Amino acid sequence: MSAHLDATQLSELKEVLEDEFAVLVQTYLQDAELRLRLIREALQAADNSNGRQAAHSLKGASANLGAGILSGLCERLEHDAKGGDIERCGDLVARIEAEFREVRQELLALIA
Repeated sequence: MSAHLDATQLSELKEVLEDEFAVLVQTYLQDAELRLRLIREALQAADNSNGRQAAHSLKGASANLGAGILSGLCERLEHDAKGGDIERCGDLVARIEAEFREVRQELLALIA
C-alpha cells in the first residue's frame, strides 16, 4: 500500500465486510465521481455553498476508506468554500482530482 491509502484501515474493513468490501469500494467510487463533478461545477459557478457541501461529503467518505491525503485536501476546500473563496481554489481542486485518481487506481486493484 502507498501513502494514498491506510493499509491497516482497509484491512480491517475487508475483514469486517468480507464480500461486501467490493460493493463498498464501487459505491464510494461512484459517489466520489459525482462529488468531484459537483465540486468542479461549484468552482466554475463560484458557488461556495454547494462546493462546501460536496467537499464535506467527499472528505468524510474518503476518510472512512483510509484515503487520508484526499480527505485532508477536501477539508481544505471545505474550509476555503466556507470562507467564500472557492473561486480561488482551482489548483486545490486539481490536486483533489489527481489524488482521487491515485486512490481510485489503488482501490480498484484491491477488488480486482
